[in-house]
Amino acid sequence: IIGLVVTIVAGILLAQLYFSYAGTISKRPAANIEYVDLVVPSTGGQGILTINIKNMGNVKITGVSINETAVGDSLSVDPGETVGIQHMVTDTILPGDVVNAYVEITFEDGSTQVYAISVRARSA
Repeated sequence: IIGLVVTIVAGILLAQLYFSYAGTISKRPAANIEYVDLVVPSTGGQGILTINIKNMGNVKITGVSINETAVGDSLSVDPGETVGIQHMVTDTILPGDVVNAYVEITFEDGSTQVYAISVRARSA
């Protein structure tokens, strides 16, 4: 009986070790948009969109596009790091306007993730 219990406990420990190791080596591209801000002149006009993106997975981020416009082609954001992206919005925007956009993040393994953002413009 003692041998059986030892065998079961050893099997459980080995299984936990294996699944922990397998989870570490598997590729998990993931990102999180932590901050979005849009600043425009008090009289309206073009604005500067600022986005902070954190790499939450274990695959390097290599590119960022906003509404199909590449704003970070040669990025290299390692897992756990945060990058700040700035993009000039060429449309005429007034303070208080809400701007909707989408951010496409490209990872080193070729995968992409798309995030919708919505931000209210504020004056400088």
